[in-house]
Amino acid sequence: MTGRPIGTGAVSAATGHEDRDVMRDIGRRIQRYRLTRYAPTRRLSVPRWAWIALGVWALWAGVVSDHSFYQLWRLERAGARERANLERTRVELQRLEQQTRDPRVRLSEAERHLREEDGWSRPNEIIYRIDDDAPPRAKP
Repeated sequence: MTGRPIGTGAVSAATGHEDRDVMRDIGRRIQRYRLTRYAPTRRLSVPRWAWIALGVWALWAGVVSDHSFYQLWRLERAGARERANLERTRVELQRLEQQTRDPRVRLSEAERHLREEDGWSRPNEIIYRIDDDAPPRAKP
């Protein structure tokens, strides 16, 4: 018997390095355990093809598709313009309906139409008409 404790393993007759190899292996395990215990958790790495697929989808959904975010934005702006136009038209329509119901406004509008379009005049009033479409007369 040699001077080593029982149960340490068989030693190669030629080298005697088996004990050192076992101890190194145990030391590596302990060191690896210590490092992994305090190491940050491993992040899930996303494959490159997933990033490419995400980029292609974002391009398609943002610009290319008929229902892309850009098209939806343009449609929303056009809808807002049309709603504003509709509101202006409704206000104008209310104003015109109110004018048609007011007898004084109807009278003044009728008089304005007759005076401007049909050439009517008030008593003792002279109206001079000048045609801009007629060719100018030569001066004698």
